[in-house]
Amino acid sequence: MFHYRIALPWFALLSVSTLAIAQNPPAPAQAPADCAAVSIPDQKKDEDTIRRIEQGWLTAEYRGNPQFLECLLEPDYRTSGRNGQIRTRKDVIDRVQQLTDMTREVPKLESIVFVHGDAASAHSILRTTDKA
Repeated sequence: MFHYRIALPWFALLSVSTLAIAQNPPAPAQAPADCAAVSIPDQKKDEDTIRRIEQGWLTAEYRGNPQFLECLLEPDYRTSGRNGQIRTRKDVIDRVQQLTDMTREVPKLESIVFVHGDAASAHSILRTTDKA
């Protein structure tokens, strides 16, 4: 049994508009999902909210909820993986399957969060076990 420490291939830079998505959902042309319905409850401008959003992101990927990511990520969002490959918002959202195993356990993230006024950055670490 091997234990891996994997740095998730994203650094989330979340603006006030992202943190307040439940109060001010984007226009339907930007994100067709009902953002209030998929948002993290009780959002504040604090580290705990960012950690819950990061965990919500991982849960969305494991449980097939692309709507969460449509509401979370800004239209010009970009990320790079460990191999240096750049992925767009569309690439990230398209990677989330609509149907997934709802019984699959979602691992707990360890997140380092820095709040900078109206923005925050998070670096999350996923610890998982290779069951093979």
